[in-house]
Amino acid sequence: MAKQREFMAAIYCRLSRDDGGDAESNSIGNQRDQLVKYASEHDFIIYSEYVDDGISGTTFERDGFKRMIADIEEGKIGVVLCKDLSRLGRNNALVAYYTELFLPDHDVRLICVNDAIDTFHGENEIMAFKSVINEYYARDISKKIRSSRKVLAEKGYFVSGCPPLGYAKSPDDIHKLIVDEEAAVLVRRIFQMKADGMGDWQIAKTLCRENVLLPSVYKFRKFGYKPSIYNEERPYNWHPSTVRGLLENRLYTGDMVSHRRYVKSFKNKKMVAVPESEWIIVESTHEAIVDRELFDKVQKLLKIKTRENKTHTVNIFVGLLKCADCGQNLKFQTHTHTQNKAGRFMCNTYAHSYNHSAGNRLCSMHHISYQTVYDMTLSKLKCLISKNITKEDLLKRLNEHKATDNTLQKKASKLKKRDRELQTIIERIVEQNALGEITKESFSRMYVRYITEQESVLSDLRKVESELAAEVNSKVNVDKFLSTVSKYTPFTELTRELLLDLIEKIVVHEATGNHHQGTRRQTVEFHFRFIGKLDI
Repeated sequence: MAKQREFMAAIYCRLSRDDGGDAESNSIGNQRDQLVKYASEHDFIIYSEYVDDGISGTTFERDGFKRMIADIEEGKIGVVLCKDLSRLGRNNALVAYYTELFLPDHDVRLICVNDAIDTFHGENEIMAFKSVINEYYARDISKKIRSSRKVLAEKGYFVSGCPPLGYAKSPDDIHKLIVDEEAAVLVRRIFQMKADGMGDWQIAKTLCRENVLLPSVYKFRKFGYKPSIYNEERPYNWHPSTVRGLLENRLYTGDMVSHRRYVKSFKNKKMVAVPESEWIIVESTHEAIVDRELFDKVQKLLKIKTRENKTHTVNIFVGLLKCADCGQNLKFQTHTHTQNKAGRFMCNTYAHSYNHSAGNRLCSMHHISYQTVYDMTLSKLKCLISKNITKEDLLKRLNEHKATDNTLQKKASKLKKRDRELQTIIERIVEQNALGEITKESFSRMYVRYITEQESVLSDLRKVESELAAEVNSKVNVDKFLSTVSKYTPFTELTRELLLDLIEKIVVHEATGNHHQGTRRQTVEFHFRFIGKLDI
């Protein structure tokens, strides 16, 4: 039996993107044909074929490979046939373990046909070097793929595997997204449900109750995208995290968002989150499913805790009041034992450091009553509306300390003209250098000088163009603000919807003076949506 096992061969084939330009010659079919022929010529009996198609050689978590290892441990195989050592793997440490420890311990012979490796003839000195080279090749391919994906992402192309619910890959270009209208209807509905005040749990329960397919199930059934986590038996099992992930996805506004996660290394495929400040964002690359105004409103709601307080008092300012010193939300407290039935606000940081000694509290109280905030906000908004502020007046107030469009345009034209002059000069001295009309020393000196100046000019131009773009955005935002204000003209009381539509935040400063002496004073700043802080 042991004698027969010596001729029992396992044919192992693997192919993945690690193989780069060699993918065609390394196709599973070519590997299999070559190894079957080799086994026949050397009187090996093929016990079984083990195939891993599309699995990287940097990992050994491969179904075909693990099945082969299990058969080796059960004593069914005496020979492993591979086209070359890279088919076994491209992780030098693990290749060394299997070739130098595991296979010899189980009396299994390794033959890599193209590399002329056969462990039956003793140690092969070249095998260790080939393993290192194979790993380096995988590292190099991984680096090139990552680099090319980043370039595509910076151009606004879609570089992920599966598009989010509501989109599909264009049949003409896999890096472009098109709207899947059937699913887009659901996406818009979920955003509107959130904007109307429903919580993530409520939305998830509603979708479960209505037997709405999960995004993963829907995409698999319609497009064949099969995710790593997939349960066909529970196709309607919506979870709040699924709802939140959808609501936080900026792709729905038409912007391409990439580089949100990355793998630790070409060997370790664990995904690591990237800080939002480092995401690659390219605006307006595809058709939007959700308009930006609704998206921004939902993002604000997502940051707000909506738990009901103990006295069931409605707090329409939840999430809007901010501490001027630490930036945290102001905590709402209700009182049933005082005349101030409406309650009051205080800094959340201060409230949670209440047990600290007075000298060690992390912030101060910033106390203000609910009624005071309500009255001030109502007065501020009524004053804003009664003044009938025009677009021109609002722009003037917002841009008091900024350069005018005309000034910026002139500055941009001047910088562009200088950039063209410098480009002409640089091309001329390059030509003169090529013709030998100037010395290398003169060329080097002038080239560095003009290139440096051109880089400075282009940097200044980018800043000016950014300011011009901001001016355009400012005009658009003013239009949005005035349009929103007109929706609520006139009004007599504050509502949650009105506050969310008109106010970005209300910043409360610490009070000065003494209440009992009538000297208490407190500054409250109002920051409006679209336009920011505005003094009225």
